[in-house]
Amino acid sequence: MRQVSAFLALIFLLCLLTACGPDPTVFPGGLSDPTRADTRPAVTQATEPTATEPSDPTSLPELAPLTGARLLGDEGVAGLWAGSEEAAILLLRWDQGADAPRCRVLLADPDTAAVTATVELALPEGWMDLSRFAADGEGFLLIDEAGERCAVFDRSGACLGLRDYPTMSQANLGWQNRLLNDGCFWKGPDFALFHDAEDPLLGHVVGFYDETDRLHGLDEDFDDVAACAGHRLLLQQSGEGGESLVCRLADLDAGVMEGELALRCGETAAARWVNACGAALGDGWALLAVEWREERVSYPAVYFWRPAAETARPLEAATLTEAWLTRQIAACGAALEAQGFALRLDEAPPAALTPTLGLAARESVCETGASLFGQYRILRQLRDFVDKLPQGLVRELRGQTPEQEDPDRDSLCLYVVRSVPGDAAAFANAWSEPMLLCFATEEFTGTQLAHEFMHLMEYRLAGSLGSARLERDWQRLNPAWAYDADLTPEQAAQTDAWFVSAYARTNAAEDRAETFQRLFDNGAPTETARWCAGRPGVRAKAAWLIQNIRAAFPSVQATETAWWEKASEQP
Repeated sequence: MRQVSAFLALIFLLCLLTACGPDPTVFPGGLSDPTRADTRPAVTQATEPTATEPSDPTSLPELAPLTGARLLGDEGVAGLWAGSEEAAILLLRWDQGADAPRCRVLLADPDTAAVTATVELALPEGWMDLSRFAADGEGFLLIDEAGERCAVFDRSGACLGLRDYPTMSQANLGWQNRLLNDGCFWKGPDFALFHDAEDPLLGHVVGFYDETDRLHGLDEDFDDVAACAGHRLLLQQSGEGGESLVCRLADLDAGVMEGELALRCGETAAARWVNACGAALGDGWALLAVEWREERVSYPAVYFWRPAAETARPLEAATLTEAWLTRQIAACGAALEAQGFALRLDEAPPAALTPTLGLAARESVCETGASLFGQYRILRQLRDFVDKLPQGLVRELRGQTPEQEDPDRDSLCLYVVRSVPGDAAAFANAWSEPMLLCFATEEFTGTQLAHEFMHLMEYRLAGSLGSARLERDWQRLNPAWAYDADLTPEQAAQTDAWFVSAYARTNAAEDRAETFQRLFDNGAPTETARWCAGRPGVRAKAAWLIQNIRAAFPSVQATETAWWEKASEQP
């Protein structure tokens, strides 16, 4: 009897649970329970948004969350597209054990921010790496620009095959092809965009390869150009710690910043971290994909942003031309020549003076074709660097000791080329005749200047101390295993105390160059961090460089405190 009663009670409990059903979990950013989403491959009409869908977590009136679709919890936004009257969102999801992801496209109405249809794409065999997503009235494209191939789909999601991607011909770029390098822009069938981060004079430089051939310098703070449409740009900048994302919509033709949007994690109770996943620009609106994250759980979300007209402000931008860059190069060159440089712009140094970097001698040839903008960028930063050196130091590099200085010796030759062997950014040769310094516009980032100058200053140190003593004294500052290729676990655990970088362990010369670069980087008067605190080996090598460079260079002795010596004075 007790068994029958227990059985009936169990049946009653199961019926009660079935009638009530589980309480669906609601996620931020327009997501609902991923286990309840419809994933059947087909074109389906989107349903009206349900009452359980959460509102926009940012509570910003100009931001409308995508409604009418349920994103799966393990889906990611892989691409966005904006048309004149329609938007498309590409979603990717990897099923366990699958060889290719599952793709579906959400079509949305920008006026209502609602999904109108869902299309699941039938991926072809030999899935390629996706670099871009595009759509039009006839279908969709998944583009692999690296392989210059694209997968073509009709509006039902059926694959029409793989085709060659129609990349833009370099021959049609006109004079601006000489301003910017081939690898510095985004290409499309008839349009390309160039973005170079933070030039010291211009801020950011954005260039357009189209019928206008324009190059702009923007005095704005941003990290990346997330999307472009014509000469309108969507700029994005991440806040410290990933707790905010700022979007700015710039119209370069009109000279205005149309609007600014700040997404902050603190405005939603669930999310603590936000990341940009993609963007697209339409007419008067932008499509944004972001990812909210709390601990280990991520929630993708899609929004329509319509900037309010009253938020527009003037945009600080300068239009650059070939003539403008040529004038700037001439001005920078004259300032450097006055300091003791001899400029060799877009001229390859002799092959015999070019390092092999582990390559065959026939490969050790610098490639010319340096862009005007690349030349300007290097000369501008080098001029700013030299201004921080004691007056006369560059000319003192021509003699190993004051007695050996030869005023008739050739000046320090500065070569600027497109690329140097081994994909390096720069190299220096202090023992060549003449002494030379070479930078590559394709790899230059501005972080190599002090490093390469230390290689040149070694010529003077070797004359002041003697080459044998130079190496002996430096070795005494290092453990015996300093430059060994293989280290024990105990030795590897100690490298941070002795070396400023992994590259510093290459050899003694690179160690000195890397240490001097770190000294120079931390020499700004506003720097308060003790960059070598808790690193006794690094501190000893930094102190040795400061002492011996001062002893070797009269120009440093005539200076109360050299730029790189300021780091050692911080409390």
